[in-house]
Amino acid sequence: MAFSDLVAQKIKDFEQQGIPQVFERDLDLGNPQEPKRDNIVYVIVGARRCGKTYRLYQEMRRLLSQGVELNRMLYFNFEDERLRPYEPSLLADVLDTFYALYPAARGEGAYIFFDEIQEIPEWGAFLRRVVDTEKATVYVTGSSSKMLSSELKSEFRGRSLVRELFPLSFSEYVRYKTGSVPESDALFSSSDAALLRHHLVGYLERGGFIATLEQTPADAIQLLQEYASRTVAMDVVERYDVKNPRLASLFLARCMASSGRELSVNKVYNEFKSRQIPVSRNTLSDLLEYYEDAYLLFSVPEFTRSLANNARSASKVYAVDPAMFGAFSPASASDQGQRLETAVFNALRRRTPAVRSGSVCRLLIKEKNKSHEVDFVAGDALLMQAYGLIQVSTDMASEKTREREIAALDASMAQFDLGESTIVTMDEQADIPCERGVVHAVPAWKWLLS
Repeated sequence: MAFSDLVAQKIKDFEQQGIPQVFERDLDLGNPQEPKRDNIVYVIVGARRCGKTYRLYQEMRRLLSQGVELNRMLYFNFEDERLRPYEPSLLADVLDTFYALYPAARGEGAYIFFDEIQEIPEWGAFLRRVVDTEKATVYVTGSSSKMLSSELKSEFRGRSLVRELFPLSFSEYVRYKTGSVPESDALFSSSDAALLRHHLVGYLERGGFIATLEQTPADAIQLLQEYASRTVAMDVVERYDVKNPRLASLFLARCMASSGRELSVNKVYNEFKSRQIPVSRNTLSDLLEYYEDAYLLFSVPEFTRSLANNARSASKVYAVDPAMFGAFSPASASDQGQRLETAVFNALRRRTPAVRSGSVCRLLIKEKNKSHEVDFVAGDALLMQAYGLIQVSTDMASEKTREREIAALDASMAQFDLGESTIVTMDEQADIPCERGVVHAVPAWKWLLS
């Protein structure tokens, strides 16, 4: 099949098959723009298989409901091995073929949806030309925060809106399972609370990658491992020309299994060296950055050091989803605490997008010769201002655990002049007075819905 025939076939196949039904996500892209020159470009970034394609379908179905005809919409997914090797001319071929098939779209205005566009060389320059010259509204997706942000800075200064998409939030998971979700400020009956706690346990076990939710637990784990392996192959090894793919896979597994714990690059370096695995500290640091760029995991530095050049060297790490952590944790592990902490981090990450470094950190402080740790500080590390302090503890029945968690928050509230803080638990709900104010113990299902 000639290359141009393949492009035309993909475009025609999509029109004939129609837009699939979708589970509507909460991610808001705003009101669609009427096609015109100099429109803002909508950019969706996130992990592979987290739902970016279906978020485009959701937008297309929205346009259909508003009376826009399907032959004015161009959807093209570049993640297709038949298109390799990718050439910069591919983008122009796709657009020219679409307008040849549907010439009226050029005059009436087209809605262009390009999926996984970062695969194509010089995509930024091409889209800039489209924005400058075509009557169009453009949506693009990609799986790399770094590549998209760097291209956008050079080609689309002030011309794009970037949105991050993650696997299902707990609220979306409940809606997926039940068809609805209660308002976060609703009064919950005991049966409502029991049902939501049941779904919380399910969410911590099964996570938010939709395609895995209808699988058996064993098959879901296999799928999640395949998602991670494919991401490493395409978005780490291939994109950054990593010379040791085995090391990239081994280190990812180590990172994923450490979700919710401190990951020391030096410690892993020494561990791998003792196992005769060729490695350098710089390579491990680079790989950790690549995983984060690909939305596989996130590093959470200490608040006072979050802007340092080596902030990742001993950060906590969190998988992009609690089930992704579970897919790499030891089978015998009792890991509900790590799963819950991972879910809380990802909720904070959604609520405080990474516009600047240090929006979500951990905190280590000393008070009266005692060391304390707070799991999460939401704030601004550049200004050294904290707006929220969050501790995660599955169970505070132990008096020692209770005293430790409250003491850490009390000391931190004093440092940042805050009058309240939060402990996210599996079950407990209480307002606990302390010297500096009040600590709110909140069941995780309620906190995650807020």
